Amino acid sequence: MCGRFTLTNIGQISLRFDVDTEGEQLTPRFNVAPSQQVPVIVGTARGHALRWMRWGYPPARRVAEVVPPPPINARAETLLDRPLFRQALTLRRCLIPADGFYEWQQLPSAHARQPYYIRLRSGEVFAFAGIYAESRDAEGRPAPGCAIITTAPNSIMAPIHQRMPAILERTREVDWLDPNLTAGPAILGLLHPYPPAEMEAYPVSSLVSTARNEGPELIRPSQLGPMLVQAAMFT
Repeated sequence: MCGRFTLTNIGQISLRFDVDTEGEQLTPRFNVAPSQQVPVIVGTARGHALRWMRWGYPPARRVAEVVPPPPINARAETLLDRPLFRQALTLRRCLIPADGFYEWQQLPSAHARQPYYIRLRSGEVFAFAGIYAESRDAEGRPAPGCAIITTAPNSIMAPIHQRMPAILERTREVDWLDPNLTAGPAILGLLHPYPPAEMEAYPVSSLVSTARNEGPELIRPSQLGPMLVQAAMFT
């Protein structure tokens, strides 16, 4: 799954995604967590636009008093099978800007996990493939929510976790937002593990495990990480 990500290079967003960011309250984020508001790129009749959405896909309807947390991820392999996501795949696709994400590797000790930071080698902003739903809060105000699509891991991610977010190749982002692309198989064809040669991953501090922690220290390489990684891979 993808449960945390970063968006620190906010100055790249306007040019990178051809959107107007003037007046938007964009600040560098080193620990974006579920339920928080995130900037999302959608396609409109006038071109790309930036919208704010909650990270968490709202349920189609509330049928119980106790509602579980909304899903933050959607598996690419089952998008067409799940009624909750099927329509969004054809009608409500979006780009979720990021410049890195975190994943936790289970270590030999049953209670120990090592967080990793994963990004493009270039350090540039990229886009997760996302879907969204329109919803309203208890007061009737618009409260759209989004989910990050996940896929099988590439060779960088496989030693760390069995899933990874679907990062779109830049040339495919326009296709992902194209409203004329409605055929399920063609849409799913845009989703695959990102080329591992263009990515890097390294261990970081467990500070990232607490959602309230923020700051550049979260993405600095961990001093103890390499030893823990070696133990996990060869034990």
